[in-house]
Amino acid sequence: MHRKKILIPIGAKANNLKSVHYALALADRLDAQIYILQQTPTVISENQQTLWFSETLQDLINNARQNNIVLSHYMVATNFKDEIVDLVKTEHIEVLVFSADADVSEKLLLQVKPLVPSQIIQVREKDDIQCIKEGENAYDTCHDIQFVPGRAGGTGPGLGR
Repeated sequence: MHRKKILIPIGAKANNLKSVHYALALADRLDAQIYILQQTPTVISENQQTLWFSETLQDLINNARQNNIVLSHYMVATNFKDEIVDLVKTEHIEVLVFSADADVSEKLLLQVKPLVPSQIIQVREKDDIQCIKEGENAYDTCHDIQFVPGRAGGTGPGLGR
């Protein structure tokens, strides 16, 4: 059986771990192997956000390993795009998971996409408006959504008391 491989590129200015959470859940479902490629910051500042980020990332890595997820964590300081492409090619990585709102996202994603044969997932935070607009675009159904006043467990079609 072939084990899938997932790469999570984390830029030097990343401030959230959405892509890591998403990839860990995906790896758990698919029994996949995880690679985290983290770009080291050019200027090291130890403020509350960077300390939180580093500690939380390390906790996630430790928890994943305790739950038998095979995980490798690499730190790089050189050209991040080239490191991503090289790792994808040498390790035969099938899936890349980017965070949509991190510095590594749009610009780097556009540079990497034509260079790798991997599937690319961009993790976004959805709010209600985005979900409704996406649903409307995909299914043309949002125009008939109406809010029904009442309490939870109230009456209505199919909700009899």
